[in-house]
Amino acid sequence: MFNILVIDDDMILRDSLSKCLEKLGCDVSTADTAETGIQKIQKVHFDAIFASLCMHSIGGRGIARWVRKNNGSDTKFFITTSWKGELEKELLHYDGIHDVIRKPFSFSEVRDKVLEHLG
Repeated sequence: MFNILVIDDDMILRDSLSKCLEKLGCDVSTADTAETGIQKIQKVHFDAIFASLCMHSIGGRGIARWVRKNNGSDTKFFITTSWKGELEKELLHYDGIHDVIRKPFSFSEVRDKVLEHLG
């Protein structure tokens, strides 16, 4: 179906999202740091990338900006976060972020966002 990368430094959350995406028939790769994720992006084309908003080094918005600048616009980018506040849609769009998925992950939300943005 789709080739997807999940970048999150929390192993439990990374595995949880990966399992949701695998249930949808996606081919899922993972990275536990932004740097590892960027290395994978340089080698493989991903249809979508899911990255945690907050990580130890580069956060999800920084990765999204790198992808937008270096990888073209055909990759859909999702921020994952447990923050309950609203993120400004204009800033997200400027960074190349297509949507936000809340933690803890709900299979139905992940499914709906994948279908909405990837078809």
